Amino acid sequence: MSTLHCAVRPRRTATSPRLVELPAELDRWVNEFDGHLSQVAGLATATRRQYCFFVRRFLAQYRDVVVPERCVLRAEWLTDFARQEATRLHGHSRNKPGTSLRSWLRYLVFYGVMDAGMEAAIPSMPQWRYASLPVRLTADETERVINASRDGGSHELRNRAILLLLARLGLRACEARHLTLDDIDWDDGSVRIAPGKNHRERRVPLPHDVGDALLVYLRDERPACSCREVFLSTRKPYGPIRDSSLVSGTVRQAMKRCGINSIPAAAHALRHSAATRMVCRGASFKDVADVLMHQSRPPGFTQSSTSQRLPTWPCRGRE
Repeated sequence: MSTLHCAVRPRRTATSPRLVELPAELDRWVNEFDGHLSQVAGLATATRRQYCFFVRRFLAQYRDVVVPERCVLRAEWLTDFARQEATRLHGHSRNKPGTSLRSWLRYLVFYGVMDAGMEAAIPSMPQWRYASLPVRLTADETERVINASRDGGSHELRNRAILLLLARLGLRACEARHLTLDDIDWDDGSVRIAPGKNHRERRVPLPHDVGDALLVYLRDERPACSCREVFLSTRKPYGPIRDSSLVSGTVRQAMKRCGINSIPAAAHALRHSAATRMVCRGASFKDVADVLMHQSRPPGFTQSSTSQRLPTWPCRGRE
């Protein structure tokens, strides 16, 4: 048990490990695993990428003894790898290597490559409830971050609209990135959020200040483009934002401008802050989970208690 506890308090490394190279046979095996995760398990792209990342690292470490035709694994290999990978991670991320390997083992069992039971060799890293609470901003800090978008830059209207979406509606960075013109119902005063991690869509009310910010961006700054995504790149050729890290970077830059420098996962901090404020206004945890589309019951807000139904908007934005 003592060896397991040594992985509980790891130190973060300065750089993340690179994607490892595998022989063609093993690489094809991982690609088939990814196809199974997509077509059979129905997992999101980011989850599949994470699972395949750790499976690749495991296969690279034992490439000389693991082959698809006769997959003979030893329990100590799985145990040692999960602990080894956990030492360079932190928080709940310490369990990602083990979760990835368990998914891979279930895949091997599903196709009859090996017998069931080996997943018991993969340890779960201890987690203490409430040991780390989600980072959030106060209401004053949130407003300062939003106002910090007014920097006189060439795309400040886009940045302000993004910040307001995250702060008021509790969107994930990827949800803001994938928002399309067709998702905004100006007449009804609501926004459709496309299916994400749990493969279900949701519709949330459009607060007046968020609608105003979107309208000004669409009218005055958004480049003329055939793309249906709301937020576009700022350089030619104009197109959809390709990576959610741009959204997170926008939040982080705004935080730095107003002196907030110690908050990790900047975009998600706005999501936690929105949920916390709504709980303080009387929303139940279940209502929060329904609106934020969590499978569990985290803090959040209800549509009915926080939205103000809006009259017909003056225009529908630039198509």
